[in-house]
Amino acid sequence: MRQARSGDAIWITGQVYAREMKSDYQVLYLKNNSIKFRKRQLKESKFIVYDKSRLEVKIGNKIAAEGNVRFYEEPRNPGNFNEKQYYEKQGIHACMWSESVIVTSGRIWKLRDSLLSFRQDWKTVLYDFMGEEQGALLCGIMLGDKADIDPVVKELYQVNGIGHILAISGLHLSIIGTGMYRLCRRLCGSFAVGGLCGILFLAAYILMTGLSVSVMRAAVMLLFRIGADVAGRRYDAGTALAAAACIVLFWRPLYLYDGGFWLSFGAVFGVAAVLPLFKKLPVQGLWASVSINLSILPVLLYYFYEYPLYSILLNLLVIPLMSVLLLLGLTGSAAALFLPWLGEAALGLCRAILTFYEWLCRTVAGLPASRIITGRPSAVSVVCYYILLSAILFMWWRYESRRNESKRKGCIAKYIIITGITYAAALLILIPGTFGKEGELEVTMLDVGQGDGIYMKSPSGRTYLFDGGSSDVGQAGKYRIEPFLKYKGTGRIDYVFISHGDSDHTNGIREMIERGPLGIPVGHLVLPREEVWDDSLAELAVLAKNKGIKVFLIEEGQRIQDGGLSLHCLHPGEGYAGEPGNAASMAVWVRFGRFDMLLTGDVEGEGEAALTASVEETKEDWHTAGFDGVLEVLKVAHHGSKNSTSVEFLKETMPVYGLVSAGRNNRYGHPHKDTAERLEDIGCGLYGTPSDGAVTVRTDGSRMSISAYAGGAGP
Repeated sequence: MRQARSGDAIWITGQVYAREMKSDYQVLYLKNNSIKFRKRQLKESKFIVYDKSRLEVKIGNKIAAEGNVRFYEEPRNPGNFNEKQYYEKQGIHACMWSESVIVTSGRIWKLRDSLLSFRQDWKTVLYDFMGEEQGALLCGIMLGDKADIDPVVKELYQVNGIGHILAISGLHLSIIGTGMYRLCRRLCGSFAVGGLCGILFLAAYILMTGLSVSVMRAAVMLLFRIGADVAGRRYDAGTALAAAACIVLFWRPLYLYDGGFWLSFGAVFGVAAVLPLFKKLPVQGLWASVSINLSILPVLLYYFYEYPLYSILLNLLVIPLMSVLLLLGLTGSAAALFLPWLGEAALGLCRAILTFYEWLCRTVAGLPASRIITGRPSAVSVVCYYILLSAILFMWWRYESRRNESKRKGCIAKYIIITGITYAAALLILIPGTFGKEGELEVTMLDVGQGDGIYMKSPSGRTYLFDGGSSDVGQAGKYRIEPFLKYKGTGRIDYVFISHGDSDHTNGIREMIERGPLGIPVGHLVLPREEVWDDSLAELAVLAKNKGIKVFLIEEGQRIQDGGLSLHCLHPGEGYAGEPGNAASMAVWVRFGRFDMLLTGDVEGEGEAALTASVEETKEDWHTAGFDGVLEVLKVAHHGSKNSTSVEFLKETMPVYGLVSAGRNNRYGHPHKDTAERLEDIGCGLYGTPSDGAVTVRTDGSRMSISAYAGGAGP
């Protein structure tokens, strides 16, 4: 497939090995594919077809479909989801949407298709008895089908540190596989027969729910446990864990770079290696949670950039109830077919537990410091943490091993002190590396698609966001802006500047404000003078005030001073009498030492003429204050459109570098070639999100560097 590019038309024939049903389309996973592309025949091992026709397809069928290929992309901004890596781990490199699918072979893999049908029937029972919202939740927990889970509830679970219950894991396999093994062993009195029944039942459950890292790890360890029982040998958790890791990496080597791999194995390592040190203490559930957190803390920070502070206590309530929930779910699902009243009672208790979970999450999310956003630690910091943790655990083990059994009891205070020291060491080692250099100004033009979003962190540590929205990326606030902020360790935006009311500059900010405790909080909203507001800005101001965010207005001649950093508003002022919209965009001149940058929103036409005059007047005033006459960076207005950044404006500003924020292959042709030529004619170097991804400028006030993230070039 290397010869093809995203957007090329192809015809694919392949065999369906998995299928997922969505509300208005289905996802078909194909293998052994043959692809026709420009009169050439290509081979591809795995492929995904999103079928809008929802044709009835069986597992094992061969199908043919036509559409435009899309290759999975790398992230466009630091901290964003790596779609390409996620699918490459599964051996999948491309996908396409298709309006029509044809079944070319009726061959069916009866076992897998029957299990899929059984899963769909089971899902229907849960929906009928529990309702759509909580039925979807229990489907995610028991069947691994998370497609219909309410996104808000799902995120509530994740940010509070209990998202692991939505994935099929060792707890599920332990209850189902071990439970069936023990039941059969007692019924027939044979370890071998019981083990065989448990293994077969477990295999069927895994085929039905899907094979993930946690499932593979748990399955291998369970097989070791059953094998030890059958052979009359002692089960060794360390050996089983090491064997599971080797098998998973042999099966999918790229999982070595997967956060789920390290979390799954790290949690079990915590129970196997760390928890034994706390075995004499009461409340073992608490110490199990502490042991797991000590083991996976750096992994959480490295892959998710935040730590749910109350997750240890929350899991004390959630995990014990999970066993009850799974048993009630299994009992209720079976009883619903024969004794509906019993099924209703059991699944009603499931509803109560899930309601309790959601209440817990919402309550905890509202507590102070419920989420500690740390940013991404360096790999060196992670290694240093594990070296320190190993040293502390080894010394503690040596200390305990020298004491006799009677003296070992009643040492809770010492355990708490040791645990506290370890957590403090984690903070000292992992967190400092996430912050920028002292005395440096950092500005990042984010790739939000066809829109604008510029992040700034001042030398004092104060954070700013200039616009935030997109017209071609869904939920840009949640999926483009917030992950970047968390990656940078930014748990709050102090000031958000909105240049004008167009949705490609505001919808991401609106989304962040509406998300409340799930998102990144905003301290102040800065808007242009009220005379140039449109309905969108007026609504945004009301929303911000209702959420407790202070709203300030700024106009030409006013500024914000942050230590050595100055933010001067150059437009619009009282002299501007034009209409709201692009021409009325707020323009801000950023000054730090000898560094100057101009942020222009979408200003054009009459507004650009007024801005040009304001720049000329302001520069004359600044010359007496040591202005060197050089504009180092210009944020090119209106995504580089033909109607902005005129020759007159460029003669007045003469920028050294220009930054263009626009979507890849956007329908407007931004940046327009005429605008690019005008910039090139004055010797202005050009960076743009379509080719460079996020672009970051760093300066200490005398020297400056520009770097392009360039993560999403893709095929």
